[in-house]
Amino acid sequence: MVDFGFAKKIGSGQKTWTFCGTPEYVAPEVILNKGHDFSVDFWSLGILVYELLTGNPPFSGIDQMMTYNLILKGIEKMDFPRKITRRPEDLIRRLCR
Repeated sequence: MVDFGFAKKIGSGQKTWTFCGTPEYVAPEVILNKGHDFSVDFWSLGILVYELLTGNPPFSGIDQMMTYNLILKGIEKMDFPRKITRRPEDLIRRLCR
């Protein structure tokens, strides 16, 4: 999910290196500048689902660098709130691989 001015069409197996986006929604591979494909859109969708269910994004620090550091620790190490049941948690974890 991005401002369409930054949107790119990439083919299967291709990557791009554009760094843009709201810090709480940026995927780890974008932060690490490893090149990324459309899977970063699935990451952002997972973050959005989490925020819709809880009212807050799962990774939020006092500044951008802290937020990025939290993201780099990974969703797999995160404890989900009890109000998120197993099925939505599984969906979010699959989206945020």
